Amino acid sequence: MKEEIALILASHGDFAKEALSSLEMIIGKQDNVATLSLHPGEDLPDFTKRMDDAYTKLDHVQGAIIMCDIYGGTPSNAAMGMLIKYKDAKIAAYSGLNLPVLLELSASRSSAYTEIKKIIEETAKLSWIELKHHNNKVMEGGL
Repeated sequence: MKEEIALILASHGDFAKEALSSLEMIIGKQDNVATLSLHPGEDLPDFTKRMDDAYTKLDHVQGAIIMCDIYGGTPSNAAMGMLIKYKDAKIAAYSGLNLPVLLELSASRSSAYTEIKKIIEETAKLSWIELKHHNNKVMEGGL
């Protein structure tokens, strides 16, 4: 089996940790993943150091994906710092962390780095659906 791309989830508070927990509830344990939670009083240099430490501990031979909660916040600014520091590495960073993207990503983590980036970008576009347009369809099953 091909190695999986490394995944770092970063957020304000425990959102990243809980997103991983929800993902694992649905599809099972995920390997080669780190979560980073920003808490009050932590500054950008400290958070960037923790992100760098997480990256170096993961198996990033196939590349790494960093997913942050919101653009412009400390987690995404730390990810930008990683892109600058490791400019020649296969690292992609995104803001807008959500469960639909994580589900698709988890099913594709053994794919090529460029293919994974396409999957993330396509799924992100499709992950927002106004439910009122689907009110005649009731989903059966679920968790």
